[in-house]
Amino acid sequence: MTTIVVVRKGATAVIGADTLGTYGDQRESATFIKNASKLICVDNTWLAATGHAAMDMALRNIFAETSCRRSFKDVNDIYKTSLQLHGILKDNYFLRQDGDNSEDAFESMQVSLLIANANGIFGVCSKRTVLEYTKFYAFGSGEQYALGAMHAVYDREEDPEQIARAGLEASIAFDTGTGAPIEIRRIALKA
Repeated sequence: MTTIVVVRKGATAVIGADTLGTYGDQRESATFIKNASKLICVDNTWLAATGHAAMDMALRNIFAETSCRRSFKDVNDIYKTSLQLHGILKDNYFLRQDGDNSEDAFESMQVSLLIANANGIFGVCSKRTVLEYTKFYAFGSGEQYALGAMHAVYDREEDPEQIARAGLEASIAFDTGTGAPIEIRRIALKA
């Protein structure tokens, strides 16, 4: 479980995440886990992922490979990157395909991503829908708390980091799958 957020305000974007790991009923704090970070730097882009803990390691490995074409410039490029990512996860990382569920038109990547870079803030849902956000968004087990808190402070708070922090702190307060400490990265937006 996790909560991840992105915020855009003025000339700055931020991305943030909690650092709690959970395995069933077991909670694993960053106090005990050295590699608890859920933020991944790929070129000049920051990513945060929800999903199984092994997904973080797979993504870090995939994006470290030079053969993985990747671009996070805009919605279309992110979509193309997510298609390639899904294929690599299935072929090389044993991503289990969805069951025989004829109601779903597309297989799940079993991960949702938030992305922040100089071009803006974006989200990739598990079925590879890519959205560009104008203000903020959140994914994960505490997303409803994060969205509510960020909505409550967005218009009166100028610093996007403080908006993201409000969202993550609300998730930590109310969601059992979200825990401190939190991490936040700032990115200057293109004019």
